[in-house]
Amino acid sequence: MALDRKHIRYARVVAGVVVLSGAVLLILRGHWAVGAVLGAGTLWALSRRRSVPVIVYHAVTPDASWLPWGANVAVRPEVFRAQMETLARTGWEVVPDDRLFGGQLDPRKRQLALHFDDAYHNVFVHARPCLERLGFPATVFASTDFIDPSQGVRGADTTRGYMNAEELRAMDGDGLFKIGCHGKDHVLGPVPGPMMARDPATWGPETAHLWYYMPGNKARWFEQAPPGITPIPDSQSVLVARLLTPQGQETEAQRSARVRADLSAARSLMSRLLGREVVDFCWPFDRVSDAALADARAVGFAHFTGGRQDNPGNRPVETVSRTHVHDHAAGFAPLWVELLVFRARVEIAAGNLLWSPISWAASARRRLSGQFPRFGRRI
Repeated sequence: MALDRKHIRYARVVAGVVVLSGAVLLILRGHWAVGAVLGAGTLWALSRRRSVPVIVYHAVTPDASWLPWGANVAVRPEVFRAQMETLARTGWEVVPDDRLFGGQLDPRKRQLALHFDDAYHNVFVHARPCLERLGFPATVFASTDFIDPSQGVRGADTTRGYMNAEELRAMDGDGLFKIGCHGKDHVLGPVPGPMMARDPATWGPETAHLWYYMPGNKARWFEQAPPGITPIPDSQSVLVARLLTPQGQETEAQRSARVRADLSAARSLMSRLLGREVVDFCWPFDRVSDAALADARAVGFAHFTGGRQDNPGNRPVETVSRTHVHDHAAGFAPLWVELLVFRARVEIAAGNLLWSPISWAASARRRLSGQFPRFGRRI
């Protein structure tokens, strides 16, 4: 199995620390020239940009309490604006992801792409004006079962819900933004494994498991009482898993037929809604398999998320890797700390590993605070 970029970066940092330690030892022993050259070369290697980052947001809202996973995916509007202004101030060029898929970029330059998953309404209200002001393009991925059924462009009721069809069309027709497909229902379905207890009266971290039992439009799931199912079976993304059915576990052929039907329906609906062919697909939970990828290709998708390697930028690719951004990256901290950690994660995504200690320290501080529990499954 090929190593993913996380492990490769960790190995590079460890190797760099070892070599730098050797360089310091050489200098202390009087071998100034050799030690200085070795140290400078190592620092250059660790700082060299070799990938085009794709930065992913979800909710941009002052109140994400309606999302059981809000603490792990939301960013306050003022923090988002400051992050975007930081990109502009520090010389980053935000580019359409079509240029990344097309191999039209240079990983040595400060170029990146922006994604927004789930098409929350607060992105339309809070993120869109900021991006328009700065001229930053972005791709927003919507799941067809989560398109809000309301009509017309709505006002700034920013705390809950998803974009409706008119809002998606307005963004896609803007010229700066593009709408992609996030699948049909963004659910986790039942697979063989242990049962999981839950409180039947609340929407908790198992919410995406419960969506499986809610056929049809789910855009206002948070306004309903959750399905009173407890315990619930172990689950996996419905696009990659052979699900349990009343007749038993699906065969691979049955899984493939179901997935192709769902993806074809989602692509057709999004294409009709936007008046153009939609070929960009974002895997829910970033979970994908070779078989699922073949299914998505077969129904007409051509550009994908879910990569595990660096994004070369200077050659065409089918799949890109992404870096997720959330608020309170170092726990509760001043805005300047948020921006420092944000810069570090963007630089690391580009391959500049000299920023790694800042990111590691922030993650440790957030984890040790005990106020931001991680879910076992990414929502």
